[in-house]
Amino acid sequence: MLLERIMLMEQSKKGFQHPFFKYSIRTLYYLLILILLVLVYGFHDMRVGPFIYSEF
Repeated sequence: MLLERIMLMEQSKKGFQHPFFKYSIRTLYYLLILILLVLVYGFHDMRVGPFIYSEF
């Protein structure tokens, strides 16, 4: 029973070290950051540009 658990843990460690798994997790991480930045800064209305101070 203990040997089976150890073997199962070793197999799961190998799965986490697979390049596809690392690439997928990294992609999801950066996508989450991008989504959070868009939510924090929001979309600007395309009709109204950003405020520019014009009295120099």
